[in-house]
Amino acid sequence: MSEQEILNLLKNNKFIKAKELIENLLKSERENLTYKFYYGLILANDRRYKEAIPFFERVLLSDRNHYDSNFNMAGCYQGLLIFDKAIESYKNCSKIDVNKFEPYHQIGVCYRQLREYEDSIIYLNKALEISLNAKSLYVLGNVYRENGQLEEARKSFEKSISVNKEFTQSKLSIANLEIDNGNYDQASKLLDEIIKSNNNDQILISAKIMIGNILKSKGEFEKAIKINQDILEKDPKNIDASYNISQCYLFTKEYDKAWIFHESRYDLQNLVLLKQINDSFEKPKWDLGRPKKNVLFYGEQGIGEQIIYSQFFETIKDQFVNSTIAVTEKLIPFFKKIYPDTKIINYKSIFEYVEYDYHLPMGSMGLYFQKNINQNNLQKKISYSLDSKIPSKIKKFRCGISWKSTNKIFGNKKSIELESLKNILSNENIEFINLQYSDETKEINQIEKNLNKKIFTEHQIDCFNDIDGVASLIKSCDFVVTVSNSNAHISGKLGVKTFLLLPFNDGKLWYWGLNNDKDIVWYPSILPIRQESSNNWNSCLEKLYKEFENYL
Repeated sequence: MSEQEILNLLKNNKFIKAKELIENLLKSERENLTYKFYYGLILANDRRYKEAIPFFERVLLSDRNHYDSNFNMAGCYQGLLIFDKAIESYKNCSKIDVNKFEPYHQIGVCYRQLREYEDSIIYLNKALEISLNAKSLYVLGNVYRENGQLEEARKSFEKSISVNKEFTQSKLSIANLEIDNGNYDQASKLLDEIIKSNNNDQILISAKIMIGNILKSKGEFEKAIKINQDILEKDPKNIDASYNISQCYLFTKEYDKAWIFHESRYDLQNLVLLKQINDSFEKPKWDLGRPKKNVLFYGEQGIGEQIIYSQFFETIKDQFVNSTIAVTEKLIPFFKKIYPDTKIINYKSIFEYVEYDYHLPMGSMGLYFQKNINQNNLQKKISYSLDSKIPSKIKKFRCGISWKSTNKIFGNKKSIELESLKNILSNENIEFINLQYSDETKEINQIEKNLNKKIFTEHQIDCFNDIDGVASLIKSCDFVVTVSNSNAHISGKLGVKTFLLLPFNDGKLWYWGLNNDKDIVWYPSILPIRQESSNNWNSCLEKLYKEFENYL
């Protein structure tokens, strides 16, 4: 009777009463595994994951094939962002019952959060082989989108809707694909239809978040801020709205507001690993009330972001004693040369590192040090010892060229064709260095054939893996021509004269500023060459040629 009573309470979401009942029952039946399982379930439902896990483990000590304990323990590990253990427990579930799709689905979700997209696709497809369901198709579509496979993403979302016509999340995701492709009118039309036909608060909020994204992508920042503020009035804990406001304020340089809202990023779906790192520290986070010594500054997001956030460190490094910087492995040699008196470590090993008292993610440095960022503070020439493999200069000028961004979702909006630079590439007084980190051999061969000349000076640097080598190549140049990619950050950090080609709005990142900005405060050596209207590279290139001629 007690077990049935517990089940009835749980089915009716009366968790507090169920918890009280189980606690009383466990006083007399301390080893009752059924009660322990239900107690773990209640704790997990309350997101007290660490407390819940031992109860599931106790059941599994007696019966390692207890499916529900394996599954719920996996969910706890997933909630704690301990994905390896979550995957292990979900795999146990898939062995216990081969006919259930949910373990495979959740493994796919875990791999997505780890950005291991190929594995995620494999397990989501396994889930779909067992049960064709809208939810797995929806997650699969988002994995494809994040991996840059936009057509595959669309097919998955459409199939999800065909399986369940009411699955609105996939309809929202199709609108998101239209935003990715710059089809704002079509996206707005889809979102209006969803808003009119739906009364689910969460769906309505998601649709309005996307309308805000459209406004942000079009450069209408005040309108985007307003719609996200309206969302926060109804849903104060909405992470997407808070983060989107931060991005708008960063564009408009209202930094006092921007960096406060930027702290919401920890709970973003695509920055789950940052939250995992932040939640795992045992030592305290640095703030203005702490001494400026023994601080571990650690990078977040991609190579470009880690470099630009290091500009904060550039302005305050003399104020801090015994600082350590943790960055992605590729950046270690680069940072060691720039900061020879600072310890540089791999951010994957920060939990094995103990020589610090406080920690601070680089993306939070703006909260405390934005006032330090100005042209004067960052205009220093940085010395950089060159890699021995760098070829000797043979012409009057050396120019580094980088024309593609490999960002999975909006890289195409930031990229140009090499052919469009033919007026520059024809100059006989300039030798050109290929800085492109993607393989563009076919495009290079074609323009060399068209111009009937060898364009690039040969070098032995692996531009994808060897950041130190790329930095050496860039430092050996008199100037660089590039689109918005990691090379722009390396060149700007080194203080090399850089002509940066930028899209009008869509695809542009906040640190490159607004369309009327004449310089880039973060990198004084970079001259922004901006489109005059959306997708209008011709106007951008005309301005580039004029600036180029004036410089020469």
